[in-house]
Amino acid sequence: MIIKHIVELETIINEDSPEPSVKVILSMPEDIRNEFFRISGTEMIAELMSKLNVNEGCTWAELRVAQPK
Repeated sequence: MIIKHIVELETIINEDSPEPSVKVILSMPEDIRNEFFRISGTEMIAELMSKLNVNEGCTWAELRVAQPK
């Protein structure tokens, strides 16, 4: 049995930042920017779960990041 959880992340861009990456992000078309952050967020959560070893000692279930369809 697989139970899906929906988690929503927000990215708040500091538009006043002098970082060159901010200009690149702001110049992206909205759909590309949303996909970029969706993938980035997914990878970040998966990495954190791995580092924290969230499944250690759990024999009845496994928590993992779902792969996009």
